[in-house]
Amino acid sequence: MMSKISPELKPFVTIVDGIASTLGNSCEVVLHDLSHPKTSVIYVKNGHVTGRKVGDGIRDLIFDVLTSPDFKEDALTKYESTVVKGKSIKSTTMVIRNMEEKIIGALCINLDITNLNLILSTVGELTSINKVSKDSDENIEIEKADVLDILDHIISHTILESGKLPENMKKDDFLKIIKFMDEKGVFLIKNSVDWVARKLNLSKFTVYGYLKEVRIDEEIQRR
Repeated sequence: MMSKISPELKPFVTIVDGIASTLGNSCEVVLHDLSHPKTSVIYVKNGHVTGRKVGDGIRDLIFDVLTSPDFKEDALTKYESTVVKGKSIKSTTMVIRNMEEKIIGALCINLDITNLNLILSTVGELTSINKVSKDSDENIEIEKADVLDILDHIISHTILESGKLPENMKKDDFLKIIKFMDEKGVFLIKNSVDWVARKLNLSKFTVYGYLKEVRIDEEIQRR
């Protein structure tokens, strides 16, 4: 919409159109003629964003813009406008001066970012991650019965998957099983060596020895 526009402000009509066209329907751009504060709005694009229309007066120019400590070089940029309840509006207001440096108008940009904030919130929820706490030493104590049952199941079935009973296994068989369990973190659990030793019918000292051998071999491979 357009009202009678002074020659000094007429070139800004093209700027209003360009900004609104570039940023789309969520961007309202308003041109003010400050020689008529009560009816300062002389041109509007996408007025549905905040309901601005030609003939309206200045609204937040004094209270929100001119009195803000962030108002510098005739502009306040990227501030939150609260003119419309239920919407999140990101605004920029720029004062227009003529060749004699007298204030003649203002150009206001109001971008509705409500949906963008909703998308950001949704993306944030979808991408949020709870980090699993890990203990660096081999002394994690687990007391929950259900967790212990799961670990016991994993250990027992790791042995079963080898296809041999412990009494029929050779050293290489034990090393493979212990390596797998070590990779899965079994030996980070308190008393796990005793636990595994009973399952494999080995002494805990033998399991310690095999575990040390596995880790030395892994360290050599990483070099």
